[in-house]
Amino acid sequence: MGHKSSSSILLCAGLLTGLVQAAEAELIAVYGDFITPPAFIRGDAPSAHSGYLIDIYRELSEQLGMKLQLKSIARPDIAGALLKSEADVYCRANPAWYPEPLLRWSPPLFGYADVLLSHQPLDDLQGLAQQKAQVATVTGYKYPQLEPLFRAGRLQRQDYLSPDEAASAFLAGKADTVVMSEIEAHYLLPVNRLQQLQLAHYQVHCVYSPRLKPLQRQLLDNYISARASRGDFKSLLQTYSWQVTVKTPDCRRQSVRPAPKL
Repeated sequence: MGHKSSSSILLCAGLLTGLVQAAEAELIAVYGDFITPPAFIRGDAPSAHSGYLIDIYRELSEQLGMKLQLKSIARPDIAGALLKSEADVYCRANPAWYPEPLLRWSPPLFGYADVLLSHQPLDDLQGLAQQKAQVATVTGYKYPQLEPLFRAGRLQRQDYLSPDEAASAFLAGKADTVVMSEIEAHYLLPVNRLQQLQLAHYQVHCVYSPRLKPLQRQLLDNYISARASRGDFKSLLQTYSWQVTVKTPDCRRQSVRPAPKL
């Protein structure tokens, strides 16, 4: 009896230890100041941060039964941090942007395009170039289809510090057009009242650290595939749009979605 009792006690202790470790496990997800709304909307405290990227992280952490921890990492350091297991996941990425072979990738969550927007009809880039239009852009951003026209002086680039500033300048009449991702455009601008010209297309994936176990990655992959096939991530993006935001007197948008609890 004594031997069986000791074995039972050890088994129970082992199970309790496993449960405690699972409860304490954290999914470390990447964010940073370089990530613009509506992907990341900074709150007064980490628990008040919001945005579709935070929503996705919360879903993934719940799937793994782990507590979500956000970690701020500079854009050039993301791949290194993942490879060093300093973070577990980043869900605003594309394999072409982070070509390191040891990184592991999820199926695509959703696709989007860069768009050029104007109050006037936009037939094609050549027609716009004939007008030598002024394009509101973001400092440091590259626009593959526009770069040759900028270099040739056929379009005039006007740099701003963020998509928000570029959108505000365009709405104030300081530029003829503005270029940004369609996700940012739907959040910052009354897109339905503007003319659009689609440019480059991209797919958004999650990139994983090797620290995540194969079974954990497979669980997330299956979840992402199912949600993406139903269009759930696209529906999530639509909740962060001009139509469901409130404009304050300084023309900045504030989401009416409740801030997620981390």
